[in-house]
Amino acid sequence: MFGKTVVAFLVTTAVAVGGSFASVGAASQVAAAPQVMHVRMRAQAFSGVSGTATLSYNAATKMTTVKVSVHNLQPGSVHPSHIHAGVCSANGPVLAALASVTANAKGSGSATTVIPGSFMHTHAYVNVHLGPGLALTQYTVLTCGELGTGK
Repeated sequence: MFGKTVVAFLVTTAVAVGGSFASVGAASQVAAAPQVMHVRMRAQAFSGVSGTATLSYNAATKMTTVKVSVHNLQPGSVHPSHIHAGVCSANGPVLAALASVTANAKGSGSATTVIPGSFMHTHAYVNVHLGPGLALTQYTVLTCGELGTGK
């Protein structure tokens, strides 16, 4: 009788422990919260244009959502934006083209772009150009913000 009680106890314990492992495993399947970075964009070339860029990286999809919001633009104007390698004071190569920012009637605009990869630990910056294209003076940078530095 004692042996059957011990066996029953061990089976019950094994089931209980196995059940707790299953719930721990299920809990570990919960997706991690996205990494978010807020970038302050400062006026360049005496433009008076400033704003923010928010980058949100989703590790599950390996995609970054970039939202650029700026103000003090000419109403109705269109402005190319990018992520470049390096810092605002040195013109680095484009790492990712972002959606163009279109200003509303009050001169504020925003654009959201989803791009592959993470830029969370990249030595880079976000900028918005005069536009509407990138020829001659249209290339002029109106506002710029460096990733991860708060500059």
